[in-house]
Amino acid sequence: MNREFLHKITLLGCLFLLITSSSGTDNGFQTPEQYAQIVQEHFANEEWEAGKELLEEGLQKYPNVSDLEWLMGKYWFHEKNYDQSRYHLVKAIDDNYNNVNAKHLLVDVEDITENYSSAICYVNELLEVNPYWRGLWRRKIELYRKQNNDVEADRLLKRINQIYPNDTILRKDYIYSMEVGYQQMKKGGNRKEAIEKLTELIKVSPQNEEYYLDIINLHLQEGNREAALGWSSNGLAAIPGSGALIVKRASILSELARYPEALAFIREQMKRNNSPAIRRMYNDLLMEAARAEKQRDPYVLYGMAYEGGNKNKEALDYLLNTSVTRGYTNDALFYIREAKKQYGNNDKGILYKEYMLYRQMNEDDLAYSTLKKMYEMYPDDYDITLAMSAQHMKKAEKLMELGLYAEALPHVLFVSQKHIDNDVNGAAWEKALSCYINMKRYNEALATLDTITLHFPDYENGTLKRAFILDKMDKTEEALQLYLSAIEQSDEDMRIFYVIGYEELAVPYIKKCMEAGATKKAYEEAIKLVSLNPSSDLGLRYAINSSGLLGKYDEFEKYTAQGINYYPEEPFYQAKRATVLERDKRYEASLEFLKPILNKYPSNKEIIGAFSQSSEYRALQLTKAKEPEKALAVLDTALLYDSQNKSLKYTKGVVYEANRQADSAYYYQKYYEPSIMEYRSFQRHLSGLRSMMLKNEIALTYLRARYGEEDIITSVATAEYTRKGQKNSYTGRLNYAGRSGSASDSMEAEEQTPGGVGIQVQGEWTHHFSPKWSTTVNAAFATKYFPDITVDVAVRHYLKNDWEIGAHVGYRRVAAYTKRYEWNDEFFAGGTGDNGYLFTGWNESKTNLLTVGGELAKTIEVVRLNTKIDMHFFNSNFYYNAQIGAKYFPANDGKTNINAMASIGSAPETAVLDYALPGSFSHTNTMVGLGGQYMVSPNITIGLMGTWNTYYNQTNTVRGSSPLNPIESISTRYKNLYNIYAQVYISF
Repeated sequence: MNREFLHKITLLGCLFLLITSSSGTDNGFQTPEQYAQIVQEHFANEEWEAGKELLEEGLQKYPNVSDLEWLMGKYWFHEKNYDQSRYHLVKAIDDNYNNVNAKHLLVDVEDITENYSSAICYVNELLEVNPYWRGLWRRKIELYRKQNNDVEADRLLKRINQIYPNDTILRKDYIYSMEVGYQQMKKGGNRKEAIEKLTELIKVSPQNEEYYLDIINLHLQEGNREAALGWSSNGLAAIPGSGALIVKRASILSELARYPEALAFIREQMKRNNSPAIRRMYNDLLMEAARAEKQRDPYVLYGMAYEGGNKNKEALDYLLNTSVTRGYTNDALFYIREAKKQYGNNDKGILYKEYMLYRQMNEDDLAYSTLKKMYEMYPDDYDITLAMSAQHMKKAEKLMELGLYAEALPHVLFVSQKHIDNDVNGAAWEKALSCYINMKRYNEALATLDTITLHFPDYENGTLKRAFILDKMDKTEEALQLYLSAIEQSDEDMRIFYVIGYEELAVPYIKKCMEAGATKKAYEEAIKLVSLNPSSDLGLRYAINSSGLLGKYDEFEKYTAQGINYYPEEPFYQAKRATVLERDKRYEASLEFLKPILNKYPSNKEIIGAFSQSSEYRALQLTKAKEPEKALAVLDTALLYDSQNKSLKYTKGVVYEANRQADSAYYYQKYYEPSIMEYRSFQRHLSGLRSMMLKNEIALTYLRARYGEEDIITSVATAEYTRKGQKNSYTGRLNYAGRSGSASDSMEAEEQTPGGVGIQVQGEWTHHFSPKWSTTVNAAFATKYFPDITVDVAVRHYLKNDWEIGAHVGYRRVAAYTKRYEWNDEFFAGGTGDNGYLFTGWNESKTNLLTVGGELAKTIEVVRLNTKIDMHFFNSNFYYNAQIGAKYFPANDGKTNINAMASIGSAPETAVLDYALPGSFSHTNTMVGLGGQYMVSPNITIGLMGTWNTYYNQTNTVRGSSPLNPIESISTRYKNLYNIYAQVYISF
């Protein structure tokens, strides 16, 4: 036996060591999230090996969990073991395709290992989640460049720049890309392509002096000095006073030996820039001009000849052409007049030179007038028509900048109808489209768009423009359907752009539906938007709000979780998460969820509102659970953040009312702002609270009872005084009863008690131990009719959801009366009477009555239901009485009510005994009653109650003609007793 005992002890010891050793190696982490959180802390503190050790432990417990695999990939990335890192990161995505952190790190891994195609694929997956992330677009462009796919990189960069024209970073990238391109073309000797690229660059960045200098140099290298001069003029128009451009233009003019023009130009520019370098150049040019003058300028020689009278065609043509070319404005105007005299006013060549001269002089009106005259004379001339179109486009642009679209429209329509040049024609149609849209002539806009797409099949903005127009025509659904079709047919890059366009139309449309009350339609459109762009912030918000209004709580919870996934720090979704918890009546969980968020965003209205609402629900929940102190603590915390919230203050008043603190309840509930329909009821409720605030109360009660078959009146009057406190109430009560009864030899008397007066003095104490427990103790002493001694103790327990249970025990010493009969000595046999016994008085007996009972009550809004059972032990016998009752409170003042009750039992209800009313035991007693109370004012309440009792009655008699042979008999029958209670309560 000892050996078996030792063997058991040894086994238990081994088991204990095994348990303690296993628990010693347990880090206490129960979930993958706990492992992930601690590992990230290790990594953040550069404790990589400690983090890895813990991570391996977590992966043994929870293999293939996405976040843990991502962290292991992060560890190997830090160790520069990219194969291992890729392995774990791919496993992380296999477990959770939406693991954004893993995909970001995979992009870095594939970038470092030069697997650029894979890196681009992962970037595309990330863009599906968040198409607005411009950093990802730049990363994608960078990867294309590393892949030596500059064509795709440039194409993508240009498209992104068009979508986000105000993004300075993208603009810089775009400019840099074009700059690198033209530098490469220039180095490769592709000057024409470099000039085209520079032309685009100058359109994007017209203030860059270096671009003008480079394009001027490229034109000079091409031998096109006139183009170089033109760009120098353009540059100075964009950058007035540029020293480098002034020097450059003057140098070109000098090389062309156009010294007067160069000197005139520099003099004009020195008004803006009188730098030493320019003054020095001016002086140098003067010297060169002086030297050249020695060689005699042909222009001067021809001029002298023309002035001398040799006005032949050769001299005039030379002088005219040269003066126009050199910018000798006055000379040119003179020679034009001369030419018109010789060749007439309608010569096309002379008119064209006049037009060009006016353009050089910036005399736009004169230039246009001349050009218009030529166009009317030569409508089929290509150059004139092209120039006329350019003038119309220029006028249209100015008018459109001023918002004068109706005035601009004829100009662009003129150009669009000439079909001179595809580029010019396309630009004209685009401007016509813009005019129609801004003039809200949407049908013409659609027709114009049809024309553009017909003549320019590669027009990329057709879908965007058409959807925009349809939306403006209040055909938003058709516009959205157009986008959906385009999305289905587009490639990966264009799909994102179409989704962006879809969202820009869908969001205002959903908002419009919500405002119009078309919640179902708004919900359907929001769901479509979220399906296309799961990360759409506004789409998710509308999906959540509309699903909530439609009662689609599963969808509400689904999209709330989706919003938190994409925007974990956004207060709106945190507030909606709290609403989900509230809907499940998890108010405490909602508050715990919101507290750290509220600490982080203490001024955010959405979080404060959600916290206040959850606090209100939680406080009411605690109040129903009879925990008002906790409820007040919850509300006080909410009021710290939302001190002006009247609903919170009102709820605080409700809690105080439930805790019988009427003064505080009144103070806080008065903040409530009732509607017109609620006003009277609310004022009534405040009156009830004012009545509850009064600590003293006098109650006067008068009971009048009458038998149904006999005109016998029984009455009881009661006067009582109560002093009320929050936890204790003390009552002193005086009951008075008067009885009209037989005290003589009336043989016909039916009553069972003698006549006289009875007084009862009673004291009562009610104590609330807590919001859940209370007790009432009373004791009374009486002279007659009432129980000689009355002692009651009751205990009441307040349960959740307005249930109550109670138990009571009582003792009464009651008096019973029987009639006393004696022989009448004057009675003689053979007389006319047959009864020689006389009623001479009453025999009184004292009996102990012990009562034990229980009660159950439930309050349902304005109705209180209760049931009660009493068990009586009387003369060694057991009796019972069961009661039910209902009170309806129609006036919201806490006092005004309508009361109905009923009881049945082998004993009368306790009130019959307490009020010294007749009753009997061992036979069925029944009662029904109806009455009510009405609060006249906060100080006065009146009441009236009627009851109908049916009870068993017995009367003892003695008859006989001989003293030796008395005949005792008991007459029995059921009697009806009708009671009226009148009550007056005076509070002060």
